[in-house]
Amino acid sequence: MTGAGDPVTAYFDARAAGYRAALSCGLWAIQRRREAARVLEAAQPLAGRSLLDLGCGTGFYGALARAAGAGPVVMVDRSPAMIAEAGAVCDGGRPDQAVVGDAAAIDLGRRFDRILLAGVLEFVPDASAVLDNARRHLAPGGRIVLLAPSDGAGGRLYRAFHRRHGLAITLFSPSALDRLAAASGLRGTSPVRVPPFGLVLAMEAS
Repeated sequence: MTGAGDPVTAYFDARAAGYRAALSCGLWAIQRRREAARVLEAAQPLAGRSLLDLGCGTGFYGALARAAGAGPVVMVDRSPAMIAEAGAVCDGGRPDQAVVGDAAAIDLGRRFDRILLAGVLEFVPDASAVLDNARRHLAPGGRIVLLAPSDGAGGRLYRAFHRRHGLAITLFSPSALDRLAAASGLRGTSPVRVPPFGLVLAMEAS
């Protein structure tokens, strides 16, 4: 998320209480399960690895990683209402720490073996700043796993959905993600497409 009082934070604050339930049914649920499988696959092995879910929303991905053995798990989001929901995640997925903060600027004073950037870069004004900050929090030999919407027909529908709510999101091509990774001192794998609009990319220090 971005700054306090901005449209993105206001949007997610207003929807936090029902957000998890809304994405647990229909086509959104199908897409989310497919994306989650790819994100977790790219983050393996998770058992015993410390993990930062940066821009966590209600903690969906961080909770799955925790259930898969990651720990400690720290979740960060700009939306206080989303962090309240993330802190209440149960079924083995409760984070060790849930913090309100800006993904581009927060300094947690420690590094992590795994960092998730799942569904956050499209909502921020400066994706490079978020990726730079993730890189600063990455432990030696660690990995960042990014999920972002692709610049294609499916992505344009996703962008139109958010435009109806007054949000302007960014779409990414594989080459754009490669450039972002390189600029932050990271080396990315080939992005994995999750139709209709998901791109998953694993990155390590170059």
